[in-house]
Amino acid sequence: MCCLAQSLTHWFLQKSNAEMRNFMFFGKRMLPKKLLILLLCVSMILCSSCQSPFGSKQEETTAISHSDNQQINQDFDSFVKELFCNTVTSSTIYLHTFLQHPENYGITEYDVTYGNINLENLDDMSNLSDSLSQLLCYDREQLTASQKITYDELKWYLETELEYSDLALLEHIFSPVIGVNVQLPITLAQYAFKEEKDVDEYLKLLEDTDRYFSQLMEYEKLKSEKGYFMESSNAEKIIKQCQEFVNDCSNGFLITSFKERLDSLHINDENKIKNYIEKNEKAVNEHVKKAYQIVIDGFNEIKNTGKCTGGLCNYPNGDKYYQYLIESDMGWGKSIDEYDDFINKYIAYFSNMLSKLMTDDITLAYQLENLSFGNKTPEDMLSDLKNKIANDFPEPVSVGYSIKYIAESLQSYASPAMYFFPQIDDLNDNSIYINPGTNDASDLYTTMAHEGYPGHLYQTTYFVNTKPDLIRHLISPGGYTEGWGTYCEATSYMYAQTDNTNLKMLAQANFSLTMLMYGKVDIGINHYGWTQNDVFNFIETFGISNHSIAQDMYNSIVAEPGNYAKYVLGYIGFLELKEEAKKLLKDSFNLKEFHKYILDMGPVPFKMLFDNLNSLTVKTTASTK
Repeated sequence: MCCLAQSLTHWFLQKSNAEMRNFMFFGKRMLPKKLLILLLCVSMILCSSCQSPFGSKQEETTAISHSDNQQINQDFDSFVKELFCNTVTSSTIYLHTFLQHPENYGITEYDVTYGNINLENLDDMSNLSDSLSQLLCYDREQLTASQKITYDELKWYLETELEYSDLALLEHIFSPVIGVNVQLPITLAQYAFKEEKDVDEYLKLLEDTDRYFSQLMEYEKLKSEKGYFMESSNAEKIIKQCQEFVNDCSNGFLITSFKERLDSLHINDENKIKNYIEKNEKAVNEHVKKAYQIVIDGFNEIKNTGKCTGGLCNYPNGDKYYQYLIESDMGWGKSIDEYDDFINKYIAYFSNMLSKLMTDDITLAYQLENLSFGNKTPEDMLSDLKNKIANDFPEPVSVGYSIKYIAESLQSYASPAMYFFPQIDDLNDNSIYINPGTNDASDLYTTMAHEGYPGHLYQTTYFVNTKPDLIRHLISPGGYTEGWGTYCEATSYMYAQTDNTNLKMLAQANFSLTMLMYGKVDIGINHYGWTQNDVFNFIETFGISNHSIAQDMYNSIVAEPGNYAKYVLGYIGFLELKEEAKKLLKDSFNLKEFHKYILDMGPVPFKMLFDNLNSLTVKTTASTK
């Protein structure tokens, strides 16, 4: 079998978790560069799930029997607003991520904290069940159209969490790329200072870091006692990462970024500035640094206590937990076997496409090496993308954004890029972080499509601008958000600077097949129990006879199960949704209207996207009259 395999220079190493909700930013997974160029084959926020996502227990449920629809609508609005406020105040990271002025939303008192883990009642979901009981008291048919979407999504979220509520000890809090050990420093460095209140709360938060990490280590020790602790190789990797952070802490980016953010406030009092700087250095050295040392010491103590190895299916209830990870990201109601069938279907589809394109023109593989998008800077790329998506996507919201770069000390294991969620009451503060250590010029354009336009920045600001119920920002499924980013990244290959449509199609198919390989391996390891040798045998069928590649794929997926799957299955979800829309609308199908439907719905479970497609039919029919 002929193949033109290229060496892999990067690895797909990322988690929206379930979901990057924990830190409220969306990152691009690390993908190998142009992995598949062959004929016929391929030569692919803070951990809070331990406590109830709804802060305080709701009042005793009472039946709602208002005859006045308007009163019911107002009651429902009050109910979901209270859920949001209870949740968002449980962690200052949460609160500051979403709101610059919480007082405008009725939030005036809150503790400055990362939150708490109740180790004695990990499975206590009474708050969730109480919230679900209250939700079900509302007659869905008496709600407005937008309230029905909130109702359906919240019901799905609560029922899913309750169904899998006995699996708390399978949570991956620490991990090499998307764990709290890596993501927290990045999140702290991005913590915006827009008024002095932010600085004061930030410093208090730093002082809480060692207290919170001590709780996290108690959780890891409990996992160790119960037989759920990670493999020793992953523990060693986390110890090494934490030690590197500790070594760099006193002069690292939490020191330099603080000064830069402080400058943006234009404080005229030099003594106050000096005092802030001294307090930050003290907090970093005495609390943040101590927190990471707690992890180092704790992991050294229990690093060899893991009783299970390999994918989640090898752990007690691990297969059920993997089903939870997929369902909480997708909300499609499919079995893992059905998702695997979808991946097989699209592997065959894109493999056939590659085969046909390269049979018709064998030079395409070599042309792909020099494929260019014609832009030099990330800012130029975003501007170009905004222009090129105009025909197929609704007009974007006018917002500001900035391009930043991952600190050198984190480049070796941070994601290639990430987009930070803006505050709801300040949509102009959008940030895209680029990792110089994992991006090169040939990859950056499609990365900007994933993180910027028409990806996360575009979709997020569009959604916020629709003024949805605030609770929806907290329960957005990762399959929608990362699936959309991946769908947009695939789309961006058609914007390459060439008139050769087949070349652009080859690049798009190459990217898609690369993604599908990783999704297949994710399911293979965590559901079917694939070993490292099984991974090698699978990638070898695509012409990749490299054991080190198989080893890296295996290790990264074992360390962060389900992370890859949400990108791949979310991407597949949108491809399937498009096919369903085309079947319904036939010649009336309009790509721009299809994208508008997805964006207007906002992040919801895929089942809701499919169930509501009739509204796209109505809109399209009306627009053609």
